[in-house]
Amino acid sequence: MLIIGESLNGTLTTVGQAILKRDAEFVVQLARSQVEAGAHMLDVNAGVAGGNEVEDLPWLVSTVLAKVDIPLSLDSADPEAIRAALKLCRGRPVINSITGEQSRLEGLLPLVVEYDCGVVILCMDERGIPETAQDRFEVGRSLVERATQAGVKADDIYMDPLVMSLGVDWRAPTVTLATLRLIREHIPEVHIVSGMSNVSFGLPKRHLLNCTFLAMLVAAGLDTFLIDARDKGLMASLWAAQALSGSDRYCAVYLKAYRAGQLEV
Repeated sequence: MLIIGESLNGTLTTVGQAILKRDAEFVVQLARSQVEAGAHMLDVNAGVAGGNEVEDLPWLVSTVLAKVDIPLSLDSADPEAIRAALKLCRGRPVINSITGEQSRLEGLLPLVVEYDCGVVILCMDERGIPETAQDRFEVGRSLVERATQAGVKADDIYMDPLVMSLGVDWRAPTVTLATLRLIREHIPEVHIVSGMSNVSFGLPKRHLLNCTFLAMLVAAGLDTFLIDARDKGLMASLWAAQALSGSDRYCAVYLKAYRAGQLEV
């Protein structure tokens, strides 16, 4: 299980302002709070209106790594920004993300190979996000084949079955779950990642939907979680779902979380 903290994202107003103002104290505090809450990796996204990713992403990376020793997921579609950030990384980062769009694939896949890092593969191409689970799976499988042929190890690939809002399409969660199961069945050697909070967008009681959907994703085989690690209720649901799905041997992680007071929500 890998938990990736999602909160260092420039599309969030407070984070975007911190990036533009070069507020290192805010960024470091946000990074540390996610690690203290249980994140194993941090997603860093410097895509803020009025900014310059080629300058902003390296600043964000260097600011985080100056105070927090943790691997990073570099969240950008700009190859130049990714390359600049990769030069600053320690350990093995992940590039988030590539799609079947030719320009994005050709711009980012060579960097994955050159820097020997992980990569998130989205199950979509230039036509957009396929409506059916089978079509999403086929797009994702073709991208995995491209990546492995280029020299990327399967264990460094994180496939994203994509999550759409339940409020827009009542069938959206079931398509995501079906896609996830196809990946787990036919390409078991890769990891599967999801930013699952999209499922509740536009609906009331979002936290309830997020926690419930997270448990369903765990049961279907999700092993990498792009979430707000500071959300105690969500993290408690994750520990519980892992234990109940048989993914937590002897409930070791669940009991550790209990002793640390992380199940008190």
